[in-house]
Amino acid sequence: MKIFPEGFTIAALSPAGPVSDERISAGKAILESLGAKVKVMPHAAGKDPELAYLSGSDDERLSDLQSAWLDPEISMLWAVRGGYGSGKLLDKLDWDALARQPKMVAGFSDITALHWAMTAKNCGTAAALPMFAYLTELDDFSKESLCSVFQHRTQKFQLPSLRHGTVKGTPLAGNLTVAASLCGTPFFPDTTGKILILEEVGEYPYRVDRTLNQLRLAGAFDNAAAVVFGHFTTSGSKEDIMAVLKDFSRRVSCPVFYDFPHGHELPFASISTAQEIEFTGV
Repeated sequence: MKIFPEGFTIAALSPAGPVSDERISAGKAILESLGAKVKVMPHAAGKDPELAYLSGSDDERLSDLQSAWLDPEISMLWAVRGGYGSGKLLDKLDWDALARQPKMVAGFSDITALHWAMTAKNCGTAAALPMFAYLTELDDFSKESLCSVFQHRTQKFQLPSLRHGTVKGTPLAGNLTVAASLCGTPFFPDTTGKILILEEVGEYPYRVDRTLNQLRLAGAFDNAAAVVFGHFTTSGSKEDIMAVLKDFSRRVSCPVFYDFPHGHELPFASISTAQEIEFTGV
């Protein structure tokens, strides 16, 4: 099946952590089978000699990101993996130049830093998609949802709710901790009217509580259309996390949904800021 138009070219890059050449080759083969051309950027499989959790120095990762974005032959950018490091590039990017050539940037987790910043700067489409390096692991639901983004189909979901309602609009997805790290910076977007989709991995319930409270105090939820909680793969029981989410729902006025299949486990619902999405509480 081909979901990409003729000549559609994807840049594979690692603005955060490193990954193996084998993983990159596997993702490349998947996207080529769907009709895309793939250009692997020079430092996609690199590793910083001092900070081994990065795929390269700030300058190297910045060069890959900005040159791919400004290359007229590149249709979209797809992060190979997350980890940590995207936020370190935000104050180095030429946002004015990027805004003149708006593009789709795909990924999730640490890529939240880029997604929320580009939303704040109004310079492209933030696509919360599975990481390039792990496309071989998708189940049928995740594959179908991924295709829906490129076929511009509205996705509709019925979810359990903590504050009931029905909402339809523009989603903005993000990792909870990474999103909160942007509070008070020029890279935190206006969340008015947005359906905020939040996920987390590896955090204790009290840290989830603390981070949600930070975003609440920063006004992130004041005018949001809804809050949707995805996968919370945390260091605690589901009951403990649900207690945190229930407490949060009493402190906001918009609809609140949970158990959305999005985050650091499968199934994975793909979404983008160029796509309308609808949630109904059950």
